Amino acid sequence: MATTEHDFKGQLKYEHFQFFFRRHWMRFLQPIFFTIPVGLMIFVILLVLGRLTFMVDFTFLRAFYVFFAMIVSIAFINTFFLQVINFYFDLVILTDCRVLIIRKTVFLKNNSDAIDLTKIQDIAVEAHGVLRNYLKYGKLIITLSTSAPPVTISFVPDPHYYLEWANRVKREHIIQRQEKIKTPEAVPQIHKQNDYLQDIHNLHTPV
Repeated sequence: MATTEHDFKGQLKYEHFQFFFRRHWMRFLQPIFFTIPVGLMIFVILLVLGRLTFMVDFTFLRAFYVFFAMIVSIAFINTFFLQVINFYFDLVILTDCRVLIIRKTVFLKNNSDAIDLTKIQDIAVEAHGVLRNYLKYGKLIITLSTSAPPVTISFVPDPHYYLEWANRVKREHIIQRQEKIKTPEAVPQIHKQNDYLQDIHNLHTPV
């Protein structure tokens, strides 16, 4: 998905949204492939326990089994649907200043990483295997100009398309910085620095 008309939570005043994407749907299928066998195993265990429980004429044990089966079933269904919801929270956003990698779940995790475009040395695509090339997904490997290890974004849909787009945004960002260095304007620079300082202050100010 791509657009240039969206704002997002945490956007800085001086940056402009370029595009975003969610992970490929194979990222969503992996938990399902694990969940289905687990669900079948739980069903078989509950079925066997149910047969053994109802063979005994003990009312409390039967009531406890029904309660236990309901709790396990509800927990399994909630876990399954949480995987579906978490799929939509996993985003990568690119602006004309930085790359935001958001890894969020409903309850347990709310992580985000930001990479300045000026710190990106190279961006590469890794798509090994017939399945990845046929379904058009792979990895974006971001090499930084610092000593930090490369940042890998997996399950990127149509990675070559987003590679070209990210490189184009990075080139435009470099050209704009060079033009501002050649022809500095005092007043806009002051306003931009004030906006930057205000954004930093807002980030550190508790809500």
